[in-house]
Amino acid sequence: MIRFRTRAQLKKYIRGEGVEIGALHKPLDLAGLNVSKISYVDRLTNDDMRIHYPDLNALSLVHVDIVDDGATLTTLPENSLDFIIANHVIEHLSNPIQALRNWYNHLRPNGVLFLAVPDKRFTFDKDRSLTSLQHFIDDYTASDADRVIRDHAHFVETAAIIEKRTGEEVEKRVAALIALQYSIHYHTWDYRSFRSFIRCVCRERAIPFSIVDYSRVLSGTEEFIFVLGKQVVMRRTVWGGKTPVLPVG
Repeated sequence: MIRFRTRAQLKKYIRGEGVEIGALHKPLDLAGLNVSKISYVDRLTNDDMRIHYPDLNALSLVHVDIVDDGATLTTLPENSLDFIIANHVIEHLSNPIQALRNWYNHLRPNGVLFLAVPDKRFTFDKDRSLTSLQHFIDDYTASDADRVIRDHAHFVETAAIIEKRTGEEVEKRVAALIALQYSIHYHTWDYRSFRSFIRCVCRERAIPFSIVDYSRVLSGTEEFIFVLGKQVVMRRTVWGGKTPVLPVG
């Protein structure tokens, strides 16, 4: 069944105590939900964000409650959250499989991960190739030294493919972006490739999220949405193994 739903329609799975990562000026509207506590996580304080993202200076930003790496959440205990919201975050991470493992470990049983992800066809990534499943696995298994090389290649894509720079200007721009620790899009997906990526993560990387609900790209938007669950009830899936299923209701 083809599904087209909005954030507002899919947020019904969010309840209890949780965090939103990298909300900036567009936090998910939690009105009407049974949310007891929400904390906003970002790698920068609000003042530092104003410096790092001057284009956001005219906008109202959410107050950052927890300064932390959103991919690791090291300041928070594992099994402590009922939900994690990470909208337009995962494409900014150089090791998304590890991030999914970390988020899974931070969720309580039956907790949910709410992900809105830009479809590269409708963004400035449109001229880049889709990131392959093997690339994600190689990112996950790479040594620290190899990761520096792999990350550098993504900065080159940003300068050469997205910003259309050529010649010596490419490396100059790469050096500037790295010096700023600028948050680029490391990887690209469309709806189909992301669904395959999630299934690969569940099957091959043994992170037993299951797909609770989802939406393909809704007309007038650039994103698809997946709600993933950390579950305790088991059933057989279409790919033959067993993954948990979230009781909904």
